[in-house]
Amino acid sequence: MKSKNFKLEEKDIYKLFNYVKMDEKEANDFKEDVSESQKEKIKKNLNKRIKRNRRFKVIKYSSVAAAAALVFIIGIGTVSPAFAKNIPILNSITQTLNDKFGFNGDYAKYSQSVNRSASYGGVTITINEVLADDSKVILGYTIKSKKKINDLEVSGFSRFLKINGKMLSGSNGSSTGSYENDNTYVGTEEIHTKLPQDTENYNIALKVEEIGNIKGHWNIAFTASKRELVKASKVIKPNLKLKFPDSNISVDKVTLSPIDTSIDLSGKSKYKDSSSELCKYDYWIAFDDRGIELIPKGLGGGSRDLKTGIFTSEMDYVSLKKLPKYITIVPCRIIPSAGGGVQLSKNGKETPIKIKTKKPKEVSQSTDVACPIELKQGSMGKIIINEIEKEKDKTIVKYTAEGKAPYFQAQDILIKDSKGNDIDIKDYVKRSDKNPNEFTKVFEALKPNEKYVIYTNDFSNVEFRDDLKFNIKIK
Repeated sequence: MKSKNFKLEEKDIYKLFNYVKMDEKEANDFKEDVSESQKEKIKKNLNKRIKRNRRFKVIKYSSVAAAAALVFIIGIGTVSPAFAKNIPILNSITQTLNDKFGFNGDYAKYSQSVNRSASYGGVTITINEVLADDSKVILGYTIKSKKKINDLEVSGFSRFLKINGKMLSGSNGSSTGSYENDNTYVGTEEIHTKLPQDTENYNIALKVEEIGNIKGHWNIAFTASKRELVKASKVIKPNLKLKFPDSNISVDKVTLSPIDTSIDLSGKSKYKDSSSELCKYDYWIAFDDRGIELIPKGLGGGSRDLKTGIFTSEMDYVSLKKLPKYITIVPCRIIPSAGGGVQLSKNGKETPIKIKTKKPKEVSQSTDVACPIELKQGSMGKIIINEIEKEKDKTIVKYTAEGKAPYFQAQDILIKDSKGNDIDIKDYVKRSDKNPNEFTKVFEALKPNEKYVIYTNDFSNVEFRDDLKFNIKIK
């Protein structure tokens, strides 16, 4: 993806991996309430906002139209064009893209080859692979066009998907992808939904009517088996009851699989308002029994009934190499530094949607200063830049994170030029296997005669609620 128009720090990407979920009733009413022109208008507005704002949190809208439009953009990741050319199309796209963002797991091992295509109007969609378990389907796909294609990062297949003959209801999802060149896009989409529990096989039918701004008809059918992935997973039902200041929450299920670690929860908010939040503390930082932070994939997404305040949510982390005795959770609230949107009524009238924002203070230092460089992050801790390697084709930053949540802190390291433009990221945060406080991040090459600063922030928009900390017993 060409990130000059779409720059996000990693914490934003993890927030983007949050899910928007529509209630079944909302999904059924959607076609009656929103015209195609209105949907297009929402998509354009949202896309403009994404390109304009580098830092923001995805809003869980209550309106059907906005929720449906947001489904198209959830979980967008940026991959440099240089990396995109190295994606092994014949191997696992899902594995490669997840590895790129540090979401390590055995995706390739549990991927089932599909390689079925459909063409229309010079555009070909190929479903390369599929993974499935009890609650989600993951697609690896390629889109090729005879003409230059763009805006595919606001596309999504879940709304065109049927499983065992039924459209999805109450689904949510995430996706990430990359432009291999002007005519080819590779991506992976993870769709969480209610799946049939009485069968090991899913008959999946895709009837795609739109790809980005391209209209057409692409029909692909295939079968996916959940057997191997479910067999290799461990499911725990802790039945934990929690009382937070703004809500009561139940931890219903924990699934530890070869591809991820997920925590399913439900609850009831004490405040029945139109807030975009499911609950205030909807971002859970997790640690294993050794105090090592779990790498998040998507935290805090779900659905909420505005009338009753009842909600469901899921916290998703990378897979664990070994099962811990317990997982420690520290609930947090992240107040977005920017955000908002528009809501369309049935007659097409736009109503601005506002959310509470708080911009943290930037903390920076020149890249010309001799290392180590210390960047304080308020009460969260600090970053120590140990080395900045300036090579011809890339800039490698090696650093240490010290504080309450090292991985969470390590995500927020960026470089910008004298004009305030952020330098594109080539490889996202990689944590050392030997020392969980040591990290590496790779940026595009810096120009020899330019001035740059490396920066983070003071995390003043983050409420780290150590007083709400609790453990989930695993074994």
